[in-house]
Amino acid sequence: MDYKFYSWAAFSLSALLAFSACANDDIANSENEVTLNGHKLNITINEETFEAEKPTRAAQVLYRDTVDMGDGLVAEVSVEPDKEEPLPAKTRAAMSEGHYTIYAVDAAGNRVADELSGTVASGKFVPDANKRIRLAPGTYTFVCHNDEVKKTPTGLEVSDYMKTYPMIGTVTKTLSGGVETVTFHMKHLAARFRAQITTYTAYAEMLEGSTTYFSVPGGDLSTMHLDKKGQLTSRELGTTAYTWDTLDKFKHVGNKPFSSIVEPFEVINSQHTYIALAEGENIPANKINYVFYGSFHGKINQRGINIKTPLERNHTYLVKVTMKTKDPLYLYQDGTVGYLGDKEVGTREPIALVINEKTATEKGMAVALKDAGQRGTPGFGYYNVGIGGDDGTINNMQGYEITYTTNYCYYPGPTPTVPPADIKSAPYETYGYAYYLAAHYNPGIQVTGSNVGKWFLASSGQWTRLLVKYGELDKSKMPSDFNIPTYTGELHPCFAVNSTTPLNTAKLASAFTQAGGTFSMDDQYPVSGTVHGGTAGYIGFTPTKVGWGYDIFVRLGTGAGLVHPFVYF
Repeated sequence: MDYKFYSWAAFSLSALLAFSACANDDIANSENEVTLNGHKLNITINEETFEAEKPTRAAQVLYRDTVDMGDGLVAEVSVEPDKEEPLPAKTRAAMSEGHYTIYAVDAAGNRVADELSGTVASGKFVPDANKRIRLAPGTYTFVCHNDEVKKTPTGLEVSDYMKTYPMIGTVTKTLSGGVETVTFHMKHLAARFRAQITTYTAYAEMLEGSTTYFSVPGGDLSTMHLDKKGQLTSRELGTTAYTWDTLDKFKHVGNKPFSSIVEPFEVINSQHTYIALAEGENIPANKINYVFYGSFHGKINQRGINIKTPLERNHTYLVKVTMKTKDPLYLYQDGTVGYLGDKEVGTREPIALVINEKTATEKGMAVALKDAGQRGTPGFGYYNVGIGGDDGTINNMQGYEITYTTNYCYYPGPTPTVPPADIKSAPYETYGYAYYLAAHYNPGIQVTGSNVGKWFLASSGQWTRLLVKYGELDKSKMPSDFNIPTYTGELHPCFAVNSTTPLNTAKLASAFTQAGGTFSMDDQYPVSGTVHGGTAGYIGFTPTKVGWGYDIFVRLGTGAGLVHPFVYF
């Protein structure tokens, strides 16, 4: 255990008062001192530091847990030693501020009527006026405590209404005369606690009020009763004794802006909370619950987390809560990502559903929330898809390149000089229009993020990533190729039951619609590129299934051909 020593004589000198004995008798007076047969006693005090872990135990996470918070929130919880600089610091520092009292108990167990008291402020001790202790030779137990420890007729108490950590120091000494020194080892009658809440893409909003608290079933950690010598005698049943007004105060760690990469955002208690514990006491594992209250991505949630590790007196703990959400991740018009509850109406609006998250080295990919239009046929002639040399399989990932380059174009007639994204005029106003619609998509709000790329008609492999992430598609049940030929462009009459793959289409559609988007659970979407080297392809949906089709007439049925553009960011 580490202690820092302080001489109260030094504080007395700075105040020009002889609180304890000093070498210069000229500044001593008959007040603010302890005397034995007229001789002043030296008094020194040292204060233990809050320990992050036992000296014999390496720093470690004390336990981990995962808690389903409901409403799509999951909390990963850990309790670990708090590695913040201990209080007081182990280097030279001022004694903890506050008001202190010293009294003596004689050998018969009676409290001596006299007492000393004073206030430590800004590194100086300012004694109270007209305070002194006069003693005859004998054996005494000296008690020093701060004002969180209250004097009662029968001893001392620490109430359930605390403002800071209680401290007490005792020493038993036989006084016979001459120069004597009384040294107090001040002990913290508390465990120290902080909480850190981590969310992703945005800060949590922790709500202040009585809805954040400690809960102890049985209520047997309430007011603490001590005898005159500072030994625990009993605990009352009732409200848990802790500094309740600090538990709900949080501050941001840093000042992070929204980001295009999913990053952690942390809030932490701006002050420590102290839970009263007498010497020899601890809080057993599973006994105390930490109940917190906050808004996480717009979802207000209050939940109790059971602390499944013992809390020891004079130790300091950090409870870490990493709050994750099962909600879809969206791309916003400013190029940042976030969850729906963090949007700011009119200034930060979602424009796309994130499929692949952006990293420091890789672009992200997202799909537009709304359709870009209908009759989006991906072919450029009645029997001519107008695209060649591409991947041509169900795993095609070349959607962007096919949309924006001429590398894969072989339109009828002259050699193409513009990519499919720019073809609209006759005779291609109907045929090939899917590429134009995708490339000229307007999300309905001005895109300000410079990292948001150009919209493009996605290929089948890119669609597959969307279906796996949001529609619970099992890739092992997918066909190895486009396997549903159609001749009318109409999807469902030509779909064989054994040719489709189960899909949670309702969940997929919800990811769009809950953010103000659109998605049809009973239609078909054209894909970029070719099927079997020369046929237009599409992905068709029913409320419970998905199929991969192709049409030799490179056209889709009336009203069909909904275009959902993709984008890199």
